[in-house]
Amino acid sequence: MTAPRRRRAATVEKATRLLDATEEIILREGYAAVSSRSVAARVAINAPLVHYYFPTIDDLFVAVLRRRAQRTVEQMAAALASAEPLRAWWELVSDPRGTALIVEFVAAANHRPALRAEVGKVARELRRMQIEKLATILDEYGLDADEYPPALVAATIQGLAFAVVADKSTGYDTAHEEAAVAMTRLVTRLEEKRARRPGR
Repeated sequence: MTAPRRRRAATVEKATRLLDATEEIILREGYAAVSSRSVAARVAINAPLVHYYFPTIDDLFVAVLRRRAQRTVEQMAAALASAEPLRAWWELVSDPRGTALIVEFVAAANHRPALRAEVGKVARELRRMQIEKLATILDEYGLDADEYPPALVAATIQGLAFAVVADKSTGYDTAHEEAAVAMTRLVTRLEEKRARRPGR
């Protein structure tokens, strides 16, 4: 009985190494650099073995995305449940590593239908969480939900973070740092305003 357990543990460990290697390649060189050879080289195995764990490159991409998405959903839930949800949310999506991966996944999804479906699933779940939370707290920030509906606020925070990371990673001079600083300042003011509300 111990031998099968060791094999399963070794299989999980090897698959994890392949996922780690793929993620690093995506971050350093972009999704187009991912191949069975490039991933295998990172973990010092023969390229055909990559397909033992992940039959196709699409399967590998989807596995990397699902692993990252699970973490992201958990982190988003924690941010939205924190004492300062807008600040925590903005700090989370401002993380260049996590958002850079999403930027690459979205680009790859344009050419890979299986990945497109997974990206859409994650995006819908995150947006659902964000909108549901915003619907209950916008008033605490002094924001009229009719004038600033939750969908608008969610798209603004998430979209700006995405644009800042995308432009920075590609080297586009779009004043992205200025936009990020301004959003940080706005979120800080909103959290300070919320903290001063009676009963808090």
